[in-house]
Amino acid sequence: MAILKNGRNLGKLGDTTTYVLNGKIVTRLIGRSNKPISLPQKRVRLKTRLLSKFLNPIKEFIQVGYEEEGRRLALHAQNPAFAYNWRHGFKGEFPKISLDYRKILLTFGSMPVPKGVQVVVDRDGLLFSWDLQENVAGTHWSDQVMLMAYFPKLNKAIYLTAGTSRYKGKDLLSIFDIDHGEIAETYIAFIANDRKSISNSVYTGKVKW
Repeated sequence: MAILKNGRNLGKLGDTTTYVLNGKIVTRLIGRSNKPISLPQKRVRLKTRLLSKFLNPIKEFIQVGYEEEGRRLALHAQNPAFAYNWRHGFKGEFPKISLDYRKILLTFGSMPVPKGVQVVVDRDGLLFSWDLQENVAGTHWSDQVMLMAYFPKLNKAIYLTAGTSRYKGKDLLSIFDIDHGEIAETYIAFIANDRKSISNSVYTGKVKW
């Protein structure tokens, strides 16, 4: 998509692209390469496709989860989220590359990570519990829990970005419109009540809903 800047269209327009090179406006035709796609290119394309599919239904969660890191880097939150997980969130070799849910980070920050987390299936959803971590530097009783259940087969996620306070020790992630028997990959994190600090997310296991 081209944008108008100083009276000129910059960017892609039709079969041309216009950009600034050494202070000059350059317009060139967009060509298609006839070269075979290399193995590294195939690997990059597959990882990008898999990660984009995963992040798409959890954009709101990622926006909250990487806001602190995005602010530090002066980037949109989606950018550091994609960059970190593209580097660390995969297993296997091409063409058998897949997401490694244990290594995925849905939130990124300096607050101490939650400890003693357990997840059990409740009648109305997934019940998460955790240690209170009283008197642990960087935590506060009013920190709010963030919960996620991602269903890979459905590419659907249920989540909370502002759950109950840390001092309560547990919270229910209600599950709606998901049939029982589906497998969920689950995560937990904590965020400060003033939204100025957040923990890394912690993978809390695979759960059969």
